[in-house]
Amino acid sequence: MKFTIRLGLIGMSALALAACGDSNDASDEVVAEDVEIVADDAMSDIDAEPVEDESLATPAPMPAPAPTETSTFEERQAAEREKMANDAEAAEKAAADIKAELDKMNEN
Repeated sequence: MKFTIRLGLIGMSALALAACGDSNDASDEVVAEDVEIVADDAMSDIDAEPVEDESLATPAPMPAPAPTETSTFEERQAAEREKMANDAEAAEKAAADIKAELDKMNEN
């Protein structure tokens, strides 16, 4: 019995809340002709026509794809060894130059 009374009260309160609602929504009264007339009035004093942007009309050409590496693993390893040897020689030369500068400073 209590369940039926609760359910009835909930139903009645839902109906009471729905009956109290107000429908002052502006979209209920809007007609497409009203909106178009307002838009036409707003645009009536504009004389300019749309102009195409020339910089956007022709897209830039796509860049050429990067060349693919065709060397073998052994060739890449040999090139890396040669680069490391050149770097080592340059480091030895720099160290020799620094040592010569230090020796020159110590003589004075």
